Amino acid sequence: MADLIPDTTGPKLSAFRGDIEKIEFLKYLGPDTSAFSREEVPHGRVFLVRIEGSQYALKVFNFFSIKELKPFAFNREHLIKDHYVRYHLDPFYSECRAFGRLVEKKKDDALAVRCYGYAFLPQPVEDQIERKFGIDDWNREPEDEGQPLRAIVKDYIRYKSLCGRKSLSAMRSNLEQLNRLGILNMDIKEDNYKGGRLFDFSIAITNPHMHLWVILRSAEGIIEDLKLDLALFDSMAKKLEAQRAQKRGRWSEGVLRQRPQNKNYAGISKRRSTKKE
Repeated sequence: MADLIPDTTGPKLSAFRGDIEKIEFLKYLGPDTSAFSREEVPHGRVFLVRIEGSQYALKVFNFFSIKELKPFAFNREHLIKDHYVRYHLDPFYSECRAFGRLVEKKKDDALAVRCYGYAFLPQPVEDQIERKFGIDDWNREPEDEGQPLRAIVKDYIRYKSLCGRKSLSAMRSNLEQLNRLGILNMDIKEDNYKGGRLFDFSIAITNPHMHLWVILRSAEGIIEDLKLDLALFDSMAKKLEAQRAQKRGRWSEGVLRQRPQNKNYAGISKRRSTKKE
């Protein structure tokens, strides 16, 4: 299909099939840009939107120059072509490749949030964002002037909690399956889960990928990356279990403090005796 991107070897994502010009912006979802320093640029901004009667989460991406994206590779810079830097390391294309693989395998809704495709936003839509939210800086360089904003349309996850109805063991199993599909999320943390689903893939490594090339990196470094997702998940799960245990402990203490305090209380309920003295 002609609308598949990116134009390079590997998985590709198709365009969103709805009418993006009929979009209605309902709410800004994040990130909180006040948490970023002046030098830091978020990968994108997420909005709750309505398109032709259905609600979605729309992630709109900032622009990044090749210079900002290009990794350091001592004595190997000549091997790093701009083409690969753009399509492998730009957050927009990183998500396109990851979701492209998930959609291709019909696993986006099972292993992550459902993805409906990418969209290039026309100028009236960009103007709508500026009017409603006061956002007009998308980190454009001179070479990006005139280029439309790039976005990906996903399901809006209504759960506020990290796990939703999913257990940590089920979430870990999904992550293992994700890795087996050749997708390394590389940013496993509480903020990237909602309702037990991963929704952010802006620094994902999706095979084939330059970060997995032995001509650029050591085998040891590549192996560490292959193990990183599960190591980060296990660390996150350990922290969550500790928080839950602490919360259960506080709850138990609170219940005990609220018990009636009298000399006959023995911690169990007893039937009232009907025997006459």
